Amino acid sequence: MKIILGIPDLKIPVWTFKQPLMINQLNWDRPSWENETWVDSGGYQIMVRGIKVEIEKVVEKYKILDATQYMSLDIPSIPCHKPSELNYKYFEYLYTVFDKKIVPVIHAYDPESIKKSIDFYSQYTDLVAFGGIVPPTLNKSGNKKLAVAIYYLVRKLWKGKIHVLGAGSPFMRKVYFNADSVDTSTYRVKGIHGMVIIPGKGERYVGNRKIVWGTKRASEEELEILLSFLDKTHYPFQIRFDNWIDRSLINAWVLLNSEYESNNPLIRYSKKLDTFAEDEIEEEVNELCM
Repeated sequence: MKIILGIPDLKIPVWTFKQPLMINQLNWDRPSWENETWVDSGGYQIMVRGIKVEIEKVVEKYKILDATQYMSLDIPSIPCHKPSELNYKYFEYLYTVFDKKIVPVIHAYDPESIKKSIDFYSQYTDLVAFGGIVPPTLNKSGNKKLAVAIYYLVRKLWKGKIHVLGAGSPFMRKVYFNADSVDTSTYRVKGIHGMVIIPGKGERYVGNRKIVWGTKRASEEELEILLSFLDKTHYPFQIRFDNWIDRSLINAWVLLNSEYESNNPLIRYSKKLDTFAEDEIEEEVNELCM
């Protein structure tokens, strides 16, 4: 499974890890690295901020960025609803310029719209992105099973490769274990909030403030596990926990080089769905959408 690191700016030098990177076309003019680079259209930010974007301007920016893959400009939808028809029009327009470098995005639509999208995009490409798990603000129900079930409907119907947006953490890779590629910026978010990722376990708090959310404070034993892991895997930077940039670098390294080992109901649910037939998955989705 290919892991792509989201990078919003140059503050954290994750490009030195030689991993593929994902940038948002709204924030970048020209990357300075030689890594494989994917470009996010910024569709969600455009929708939330009410930004008026012309598709011709997106084409101009994509040409400047000169990347490996570009996400098609799309309008995210609420889970279990139909997509905007503009998504298909934007994809066709971008495809005429960039051909198979354009990656269409399928969100957590209702089953009939999923089928329609797959029939449409399969005429053009063998790579699609699933955007059903992000952004969480669109999933008002907070039902994590829903995104997994809809993903499996896409996985069952789509004959090519699937990239899952936002599923690059060790835990999410276990949930979406049969995806072909994933991306994440969680290493940075956790670092900003005083957390480090403990190999095989998940995030733990190492900051000095009082914890006001559900994350556990790292124990001495867990920190020893982390330090030992960094040593054995030849972590290339100085190890420090007292600032968010160093924590984020550590998190990116652990994320890339470790697997989630704990048992979890959502992982078990994913493995169960993997054994379902198409009609069983569709029935599951319909029940969760009610």
